[in-house]
Amino acid sequence: MRLAAVSIVKNEADIIEAFVRHTLTWVDHHLVFDHDSTDGTREILAALKQEGLPITLYTDAAIGNLQHVRSNHLTHLAAQSLGADWVLPLDADEILTGPGRAALEDSLAKLAQDRPASIPLVNYYPTTEDDPALANPVLRLRYCQTSDAPTRKILVPRPLAVEPGVSAGKGSHVLYRDTAPLADQPLPEDYFLAHLALRSPQHQVLRVVLAELQKLSRGSSHAGLDEHYRLGFQLLAEDPDLFFATVRKPVAELRLRPVEYRGPALRYTKPSADWNRIARALLPFLEKLAVSHGRLIDTGSLGAAPDAAPLIRELPLEEIRTPLPEDAAEKFTGFVPEKGWGDEEGPVPEAFLPPFHWGFAPVTRLVIHSADAKPVRFVADALTYTERQTVRVELNGVPVLTHTFSRINQKERLAAPLALLAGRNELTLHYSRHLTTDYDPRQLAMIFLSLRVLA
Repeated sequence: MRLAAVSIVKNEADIIEAFVRHTLTWVDHHLVFDHDSTDGTREILAALKQEGLPITLYTDAAIGNLQHVRSNHLTHLAAQSLGADWVLPLDADEILTGPGRAALEDSLAKLAQDRPASIPLVNYYPTTEDDPALANPVLRLRYCQTSDAPTRKILVPRPLAVEPGVSAGKGSHVLYRDTAPLADQPLPEDYFLAHLALRSPQHQVLRVVLAELQKLSRGSSHAGLDEHYRLGFQLLAEDPDLFFATVRKPVAELRLRPVEYRGPALRYTKPSADWNRIARALLPFLEKLAVSHGRLIDTGSLGAAPDAAPLIRELPLEEIRTPLPEDAAEKFTGFVPEKGWGDEEGPVPEAFLPPFHWGFAPVTRLVIHSADAKPVRFVADALTYTERQTVRVELNGVPVLTHTFSRINQKERLAAPLALLAGRNELTLHYSRHLTTDYDPRQLAMIFLSLRVLA
């Protein structure tokens, strides 16, 4: 049986060598598309190819995020040109784990050729127990999630890989014939992909900053993609300590499950604590942005010339986002939840979320007890995963605030003065939208990173 892997990679210099060497112990050939890497990934791939490893390298000049288009193209090539019986679409942070190549072939031989196979993704996390001296992240990261993995990746049999109209969706989690999803066939339970997306603080900084800047700079070509990096970018810009606190999970919440690395020793990969990689990856992109911006200024596309006489004005304090008082360090204070308020969850490193509470649709009701009538402030930092989410805040049935979120996964501040009555007060938050998933049937409306009622 002939097996091939296909991968779309960008700025993966800390893991690309381990990934390719390990994957080639499972497959006969590896097709790798490099999407304009600037952190040394391309040079490592070239060195591996010069060693004589069975890899073929690809690229293109498109700026859009076309990962699924590129992956489907390589999948077709692997089956049509290389004669692969099965094609494995893998990201650079997905490490195939199981009994071995021979057993994998036996398992695949028992499956039908009219449906894809599937394999679960098991998330691994950096911890304080990791050995930073290990350059190979497959060996360094040993702790994974304790719950069952709901996310699966597909493996594509040759007949489907060459059939017109059959393609994988974004992320290669589902295979479609035209628009109809095809049922998958799970591999035996001892196979999984160790998902090493969160590898080090340095890697998190790089992926968050680069993904968000690319999204902002590419306009409609990046619309709807990479929204999940927005909160991480905000935390890094506003509160780096909080950002880094979300990178690692406590060992007590994880399972010790070391991955068996099957490849030879690494020759080209530097240790994970190499901050130089961030500068090498980011600076070329930032230079392109600056040059593009300068050309817009030169052509007058940005309005007035930069040397035009400025209009000097006083800077009002309300334009400056001041921190909350030190005596309000508790993030959730001044109220008692009564309805539509979830228990504390997190942190969730893959979403860059520190500890948080869900607000459930249709309403969240909070009770505020006050000994006497007095003015207070309502202040909350929140985000939503639903587009065009609007929250309407009422105190004792009287509207005090309406806020529409400008973007999903963006932390925004809700603030309003409240005039409390003596005794019981009801603060009610009405949500216009919510979402439910196959894995979480709750009516998820809003994530609260903080909610304070301050005197």
